[in-house]
Amino acid sequence: MKALSRIEAILIVLLVVVSIIAVYGWIKPTPSAPTTPTPTEAEKLYYVPILNKWMTYSELVNEIRKEGKITIADWTYGGLVETYHVPAFKDYVKKKYGVEIEVSWVGTQEPEVIASTVLMSISTGAASPYDVVAIEAPYFFRALKAGAIAPAVYLGNPLMRNLEYINSFFLQYQPYGVIFQAIDTAGLLVNTEKAGWVKDYRDLADPRLKGHVLLPTPGTVHFANFLVNLALAMGKDYKNPSDMEEVIKFAAEKIHQNTLRYTVSEAEIMELLERGEAWVVAWWWYLAPVEAVKGYPISRVAQPQGSVFTPGIAWIPKNAQHPVLAQIFIDFLMSVDFWFALDYPQYRESKEDFLMLHQNLLNDTNFELLPDWIKPMYASIYPYPLDKMKEWYIIPDYSYIEAHTEEWSSEYNRLAGIG
Repeated sequence: MKALSRIEAILIVLLVVVSIIAVYGWIKPTPSAPTTPTPTEAEKLYYVPILNKWMTYSELVNEIRKEGKITIADWTYGGLVETYHVPAFKDYVKKKYGVEIEVSWVGTQEPEVIASTVLMSISTGAASPYDVVAIEAPYFFRALKAGAIAPAVYLGNPLMRNLEYINSFFLQYQPYGVIFQAIDTAGLLVNTEKAGWVKDYRDLADPRLKGHVLLPTPGTVHFANFLVNLALAMGKDYKNPSDMEEVIKFAAEKIHQNTLRYTVSEAEIMELLERGEAWVVAWWWYLAPVEAVKGYPISRVAQPQGSVFTPGIAWIPKNAQHPVLAQIFIDFLMSVDFWFALDYPQYRESKEDFLMLHQNLLNDTNFELLPDWIKPMYASIYPYPLDKMKEWYIIPDYSYIEAHTEEWSSEYNRLAGIG
């Protein structure tokens, strides 16, 4: 064989070296190109109404931690506030944002004081004493007229995702407020053993009821609702002054004499119903099933002429001191967590407690979330399907009623001889 020349030998060596380098390059792991990390929850941006700024999740959490507490003006819920409502909201915030907060709940059955306090603070430019107000509709309209509400309650607010999953009926007043109840209308509660013959508000004048009728305290929204419901029963127009003169005269001359007491104390109403002293009460419908499951013969009476729907509306006052938590509270208020006590089985099992706290299905598909014991009777207590709200309730001109409550009450007191 011909000997390799020096040049050929060098070329062969170089070829081998290049081959080795190439093979090594093929089998050696090569680092992948840098990739953009998948955005985490902390990197998403949220537009926060009231603050009028975009915030990351971590910034939002820091803001919640900075606020640290919230003051809510709402009802008393039969004593469940401290044992259910406050802990449930704390848990909600902890679960969603990992922050522990303080909750001050101002429970009342006299919302006039709450509304007046808010409007006074707004008029002086001071901070609102409450971060969320969740009381009767008339006070919402009073605050709205006074320009005292922050327009933050609307579909698309990232802090209120639960608004996307509720019946549109509850959203008719956005961006200023949300209806948070589906049952609580002003109506008659009747002891069926003592006065099962009562069919509408005119029957409160029957002499058989002497000393057994409970009416709301004149001057309150509850009393105005009583007068409007009586007007509906009498076929009168509550917006016609001459018609209302007849209604008030009828009430003062024929119903006042049957009245056991005027009160807006729910504890007192329950006590008098349970002692059998009150046979007919002009109050809130939800109390009827609560008393019924306790064994008392109390039923709601839906007069055929219709009943005034006076729900609670939740809103955020201007100059709220804890605006982020205020928005989160309304999100909680319109959640299945709240209305179905999903994380509190003891309140789902207690019929009395569940009927006291549950007043909203939110949407028809949530029916399956109810405790099994209430499903068979649910449609007899609550509007289900929710479109029944349009059949059961008459949505009045709240602003008109609110504007005439004092006038109507003063005339009633004069004719009834109430000092």
